[in-house]
Amino acid sequence: MKNTVWLDGKSLTIDDVINVAINNFPIGFPAKIKSRIKKQRAKLEHQIENRPDIAIYGTNRLHGDLKDVAISIDKINEYQVKYIMVHNCGTGNALPVAAVRAIMLIRLNSFARGMSGIRLETCQLLIDMLNKGVTPWVQEEGSVGASGDLVPLAMIGAVMIKELGKEAKAYYKGKLMSAKKALKKAGLKPIVLGAKEAMGLTNGSNFISGIAALMLHRAEQVLKMASVSAALSLEAIRGEKKAFSAIINKKSNRHEGQILIADQINRLIRGSQRMSIPAQMADVGGNKGRERVQDRYSFRAVPQVHGTTHEALVKLRSVLEVEINSTTDNPIFDFDRTDVKGEGILFASGANFHGQPLAAVIDYVKITLTSLALITDKRAFSMLDEGLSYGLPADLAFDTMEADGGLMIAQYAGAARVAECRVLSTPASVTSVATAANQEDFVSMGSIGVLHLGKILDNLEKVVGIELLCAHRGLQLTYDKLPSDLRELGKGTAKAYRFLSEKKNLPAGKNNKNLKDHYLRTDLEKATKIVKSGVMLDLVKL
Repeated sequence: MKNTVWLDGKSLTIDDVINVAINNFPIGFPAKIKSRIKKQRAKLEHQIENRPDIAIYGTNRLHGDLKDVAISIDKINEYQVKYIMVHNCGTGNALPVAAVRAIMLIRLNSFARGMSGIRLETCQLLIDMLNKGVTPWVQEEGSVGASGDLVPLAMIGAVMIKELGKEAKAYYKGKLMSAKKALKKAGLKPIVLGAKEAMGLTNGSNFISGIAALMLHRAEQVLKMASVSAALSLEAIRGEKKAFSAIINKKSNRHEGQILIADQINRLIRGSQRMSIPAQMADVGGNKGRERVQDRYSFRAVPQVHGTTHEALVKLRSVLEVEINSTTDNPIFDFDRTDVKGEGILFASGANFHGQPLAAVIDYVKITLTSLALITDKRAFSMLDEGLSYGLPADLAFDTMEADGGLMIAQYAGAARVAECRVLSTPASVTSVATAANQEDFVSMGSIGVLHLGKILDNLEKVVGIELLCAHRGLQLTYDKLPSDLRELGKGTAKAYRFLSEKKNLPAGKNNKNLKDHYLRTDLEKATKIVKSGVMLDLVKL
């Protein structure tokens, strides 16, 4: 199949996750992976049947605080169904289809490593569900980010078994229906889970890692869009270029993220005649007869603040690349070795499902994205304040004599979103609540952190959109007021400005008459859509 992503347990990329989750690329196991899984499963089944005295957690013993209770051979299949049933207690909104697809993909890649003891038939049904458009309906609440993301992963497992075909729900080609109906429409059949498979399906950090992979993609894009909006704001206030010079950012042995962001801004503003007005023109446009020595922090500290966000995202990518290519369930088997007595497969119970490695770095990203939202909002605020904007009209109003109020309330909308980001950026990874009769006494809450990360990104995309709107308006209102030799924007900012000025994007028109007060919500929605789409990034070559 064209564009097939082959899973081997060790080479899955974030781009693969995006392509399968969003672009519906097909997936599969290579033949050697299939063969290995079948052989390993045969070994496990032989041991379970012949050596029930060898206790294996969640396999021939119960789970959680009941870990020492044996399961008789004749009850093992029934236990799988009961396990999935009692773990189906999610609450809250449904996850987007793309998020569930990402979770399923990463779970399958973990199985491909060959340490889970899962059956090939179970893996194949998950593969077929992804390839044929059957996506379980999964609620976003229920996981505590340890013991695996038990509740959401069990909601995926419920779609796969006959006993829950009517209760469980799934999307088939975008339409929600019973799991039974969805599988039938796709030409698939439910399966009977065998020993360890209910545990195997649910013991993983894949809810956190799947959503985080999609959030990483969005965050990397909105950070670049924030460079575009910041560069346009610098043009609007005729900012100083020296803050982005080599002496500040490269020659002074600074951080990688700072250097990268400074380079982005420099590429966008290169060639600008509007910025850093020379001394002989210093009295033009409200500069009060003198050059500015330096701009306030929200403008000149863009490389330092935005760069910190870049470095947090690099760290998240690094952690995710390990997590999505590792075995994250419990117990884990080494099918090539026997235990110390030589009596059975070597295995161990541990906590690879624990979400703390992800939870901590997600909190780090949340904090830096909130800082990015704060500095972005401050630039919008500055452009609206006549005393801070170096000559831009108060509130960016077109004509106050005609009772125009401008964009003041647009910044209110951004301030509200920034305030929420402050609340949401509280670290979830330090909010553990004990579960399972204290058997699971420290949990990561990374599942909550990653949901908060998504909401912070929603807010940030709106805040960057508001800055775009304000910067664009500031340029529109002052462009003709500068001498012709000081109007030229930078190589990248000129392209961005022209794009935003197209009729289908933000308000423009002859003599800027469309800048008079009008229904502002439409502008905010358009600006946010531009940020979310990232459509300008190819245009300005970021």
